[in-house]
Amino acid sequence: MLDPSAYDFCSEFYTVEKVIEVVVNIGGQARQIRIEALHGPSSTARYSTRAYIKEYLTVQPTYPQNSEGFVKKPESVSMWIAYDLPWTARSSADEALAQALGFLGECCRKP
Repeated sequence: MLDPSAYDFCSEFYTVEKVIEVVVNIGGQARQIRIEALHGPSSTARYSTRAYIKEYLTVQPTYPQNSEGFVKKPESVSMWIAYDLPWTARSSADEALAQALGFLGECCRKP
């Protein structure tokens, strides 16, 4: 395990302890959510969470180009985008994930 004190240039240091991915209904659509349980050894809340939602986007690669414009065609990609859930603070990764899932459940109940 890395020792955060060996990296004094970092003002905060977290380790992703556990990750879950769930599929939930948000706004009438099945959406994939990823929730990470973060361990902060020097944090007052030993375990917190961070969440992401999977989004599917169409992007136009900028390069390569020729005199007529873009050479590559637009393509579909998926990305994990930050998803706003309330702050979690628990003494274990599982407790933090359970708290985050409770908040996510509330989001899924909203019309």
